[in-house]
Amino acid sequence: MEIWQSSKSGPLYGLTLDLNIEQSDYIEALTQNAGVRVLVTSANKIGFPEDSGFSIAPGYSTSVGLKFLKISRLKSPYKSNCTDGFHTIYSANGGKAQTRYSVKACQNGCIQTQIASTCNCSAAAYPNPWNNTICPSDDKCVDKVLGDYRDEEFTCDCPQSCVAFDYGVTISQSKWPSARYQATSLTNLKNKGAGFKNADADFQAENLARLEIFFEELSYEDITESPSYSIPTLFGDVGGLAGFYVGVSMCSCAEFFELFIDLLIICMYRVCGSRSRDHTGYNGRTIENLAVGNGSFPANKKRSVNFSNGEMFTAQYPLPPPDYQ
Repeated sequence: MEIWQSSKSGPLYGLTLDLNIEQSDYIEALTQNAGVRVLVTSANKIGFPEDSGFSIAPGYSTSVGLKFLKISRLKSPYKSNCTDGFHTIYSANGGKAQTRYSVKACQNGCIQTQIASTCNCSAAAYPNPWNNTICPSDDKCVDKVLGDYRDEEFTCDCPQSCVAFDYGVTISQSKWPSARYQATSLTNLKNKGAGFKNADADFQAENLARLEIFFEELSYEDITESPSYSIPTLFGDVGGLAGFYVGVSMCSCAEFFELFIDLLIICMYRVCGSRSRDHTGYNGRTIENLAVGNGSFPANKKRSVNFSNGEMFTAQYPLPPPDYQ
């Protein structure tokens, strides 16, 4: 199978398809919608258009802009609990082990396994790697298994893939062909083969659809899960807190030591100061002579103290102090 590549972005450098949906071949009682179901997926991945695709309608041109996505998830014990992938019935069928794992492929394989074990046959909608007998389309047992799965009577262990590749799509539509281009489009259509010789405007509107697929830009988006709080971060925070508290303790010890030294100095000053006042007088000068008269200070009298440098200090006592012996 040839792989086409595009080295530029935009509709001019993408893939353009003109599709004939051939409504005349539709089954009247079964087909309700007219159009084409489209799914864009990565290589080696089983696609399920009925679940994740989009529809395009006849008479319109549908533009699909693509953006490549890479999604990386974390394994257990994180909540995503992803897997590196394992074989499903799609990879086992026909020996196509290179088929990439997907959640939907795992779920379909789980349902088929449940049908095979319960109904002793395999559903036609899913691969049949065991070569079992195909269940009838109206088998009540198959309907019951599908109902049980829908009602979550049984569950399938299908974790997300740890590394997934996908495409984000941007879809827009416009009327096609335009009124002025319709004649040219009909001429081109009739030249494509004998099957379109009798094509007209109604045939175009009911059966033809145009699909344009291109890259919006050549860059890609990488979505990566990462732990919000990892083990190295924990050790770093513990070390930082330990250093902070140890630093605070050392500062506190230094402050307490400084306080002790200050208190000791204050006590020494007070002790030394009281002893000095026992032997000194005013302004630290030595008292040479104190006239005390008969040994007592009479009331309301002034007494003077002479210092060695000739200065005199005079004090008056309103009340008689106690006698000095």
